[in-house]
Parts: sequence; C-alpha cells; structure tokens
Amino acid sequence: MLTFLGIIVLVIVVHEMGHYLAARAMGVEVESFSVGFGKVLLKKKLFGTEWRLSLIPLGGYIKPKGEADYENKKKDPTSIWGVSRWKRAFIFFAGPLANLLLPWPLYFALIVGQPWPDVSAAPPGAEVARIGPVDAAHFSHKIAKKMYGDIWHAVKQVGQERPLTVKDIGGPVAVYEFSEQARKRTKQTGDWGFLVDWIAFLSINLGVINLFPIPVLDGGHIVLCGVEGIRRKNLSIKARNVLNIIGAILVLGLLVLAITSDVLRLAGI
Repeated sequence: MLTFLGIIVLVIVVHEMGHYLAARAMGVEVESFSVGFGKVLLKKKLFGTEWRLSLIPLGGYIKPKGEADYENKKKDPTSIWGVSRWKRAFIFFAGPLANLLLPWPLYFALIVGQPWPDVSAAPPGAEVARIGPVDAAHFSHKIAKKMYGDIWHAVKQVGQERPLTVKDIGGPVAVYEFSEQARKRTKQTGDWGFLVDWIAFLSINLGVINLFPIPVLDGGHIVLCGVEGIRRKNLSIKARNVLNIIGAILVLGLLVLAITSDVLRLAGI
C-alpha cells in the first residue's frame, strides 16, 4: 500500500508542480498547492504559496490567485483571469506536459552512476567504470522514446485485433495491483527498473488522460481558451458552468467504467 500511495503522490506532485511553475512563469500568483483532497493535515507558507498535505492522497490541486473573480473585476494582472488566454492555456498544458516528460529524469536517475559495461567479468579489485551524466542522458532518452513507441504500438495492435472493451480500462484496483507487481519484482531482483518502468507508464497515462478535450480536465480548459481566443471574448459564467457540469458527468462516467473494469477482472468475468 505504501508503494502504491508513494507512486500516486509522485505523479500527482509532478503534475501539479508543472501547473505551479507555469503559473509563476506567466506571472500568476498561486495561493495554495495541495497534495491530496479534503481536510488539510499540514500546511506551510513559502514563496507566497500555502503548501498543504491533505487527508485523501488520491489527487491534488493548485489554487491560482483570483480563481473566483472570473470577470477580473479587480483588474489584478497577477490573477489567473488577469493574464492572456494563451498564458492560461500554457498553465493548463504544463501539468500534463510534466507527466509526459517524467520518464526522462526517471530513467536518468536510474542509469547515472551505474557500473558499465559488464562488471561480472571484471577481475576482483579492478576499477569499475560508471555511467556518466552525458551517457546517462543518451540512454535515458533512448529508453523513454522506446517506451512511447511500445505504448503506441500496443494501442494500435489492440485496435486492429479487436474492439476496445470495458476490460481494457484500468481503475484504482488495477493501478494498485500493477504497483504491487512492480514492487515485488524489484524486491526479488534488486532491479529498480521494474518500478521505474511502471511509474513512467502511469505518468504518461495521466498526462494523456488529462489532455482529453473534456471540460474540467486540462485538455478541456485548453480547448475553451482556444475557443475564447477565436471569439475574442470569454464565455459567460453560465455557459462555463454548464460545460463544467457536463465535463464532470463525463469524467464520472469514465471513473464508473474504470471501477466496473476492476470488478469484472476481480470476478474473473
């Protein structure tokens, strides 16, 4: 369970840190950064932001300044509604982007300093070469690219061989099971690559899902920024609220499908 929670917290922190750094770079102040939802357990004010650890660790959020002032009546240039639409779109995009880029530093951290090439053949007492930062960057890039290629190949293969079903969607239970499998393989072999592979895969999935053009998800916010840019006018509060309700229903539907998939798999159906 601790491994599962640790992995979830890691990919969430990476995602929200992407939003946070982009917001600060675009001149938007961030009032709070929370790991988890619900009751705040710990909090610390730092760099103008309240950093929180909340009760339910299965998510997270940042609260940019002026979020409730949709019409920017205060004319605050440091609020989320006080910056241009393309800056808001970049802030929304930065979270998924951070998840999509996570495999590179993960594999770099795994590889750098490792013995090279085959230390098993080295005579006792011989000096063992280690992989330096330059070579580690090269190898991590190749591995990350291969992972993306393997994921794309698997998606195309499933689509060609048979139609996608509910069973192809993994829910919270599936994430927990795969996390445990990766942990056990790492413990048995002493090879952290199994765990790193799973974290990288999960992070990519989170990044892709958040780019779905569904309101309330980052992809939906990006689309709305584009629409408003074309119209040269923001949507009304009523229209945005309606879209958010529709988006929430769609996301809830996806969650129900994921949980259904977990139930069917556990039941052996």
